[in-house]
Amino acid sequence: MIVTNPSVLLPEAVAIDISEARWAAEYLSLMIEQLGPESSVSLVLMQARRELASLARDPSATVIGPFRIAA
Repeated sequence: MIVTNPSVLLPEAVAIDISEARWAAEYLSLMIEQLGPESSVSLVLMQARRELASLARDPSATVIGPFRIAA
């Protein structure tokens, strides 16, 4: 099979909505509250919350897949 359009082989870049990032960070905060700050699971959730919060703070950032690009 010969592929004449190579762009069909690449998946579309996924963009994350900033409001979704804020919601997820708030939800993680609630989960951390329930587990307690000393829980090992809470430590992982805190890191995820920090990542999401950093995306939500930067209004000029565009989130594309795992990368954040500031324009």
